[in-house]
Amino acid sequence: MDKNELVSITQGALAIMNPTTPEKVLAAGKAAGLREGSRVVEAGCGNGTILGLWGREYGISGLGIETREDACTRAEETLREAGLSDRIAVRCMDARDYVPGEPFDCAASIGASHIHGGFAATLESLLGLVHDEGTIVIGDRCWRSDRTPPEFAREWPDVLTGYEILGLAREAGLDVAAVVRSSADDWDRYESGIWQAVLSWLADHPDHPDRDFMTDYLRRIQDEYFGYGREYMDWAMYVLVPGFW
Repeated sequence: MDKNELVSITQGALAIMNPTTPEKVLAAGKAAGLREGSRVVEAGCGNGTILGLWGREYGISGLGIETREDACTRAEETLREAGLSDRIAVRCMDARDYVPGEPFDCAASIGASHIHGGFAATLESLLGLVHDEGTIVIGDRCWRSDRTPPEFAREWPDVLTGYEILGLAREAGLDVAAVVRSSADDWDRYESGIWQAVLSWLADHPDHPDRDFMTDYLRRIQDEYFGYGREYMDWAMYVLVPGFW
């Protein structure tokens, strides 16, 4: 099954396609200094919920970039229903190919670091989208500590510890203004939403040629979550600002 199709099936119905809440998204936006007139770009905007929240609460304008056509359509609907389509546009394209006409005040990638190949590459790319005083918000997985059993850690070679993320931010000349971390309940709710989506798809597609693949996928992600993910894996939004040192 195509990767984009899999994402659409498993997460397309989720309001926020990450283990977080609207309140935490707003907290990250506040820490990033979003306010009336701030121009924001989000790489991998999914269904537009995060830009919609920031648009309603802080009066931002800007752009969401998303490669999945169905997600682009939903993002446009989300922003239109929120009365924000005149201020926040959606560009259906690979975020790696986007070149801004002018720098933004804030660049975000919430749960979409895979687009660029990990946290470090995402940070580098987002820095190229903002002006010198611009802020960065990255939501990503991380290990809870550097004592994750190797048999688990090697399954996720791109996942860093929070301390490693701090180091990358400092190397880029940034300070960490805030960390907005997911809770156990956030994780359970997010993962359960994916499981329910897969189970619903299986019920609706008894003769689909990808049925065995989807069954194996469900079992694998549940094995990962119950086996070690819930104990060792973390997720947080890191708000990075220009350094003052």
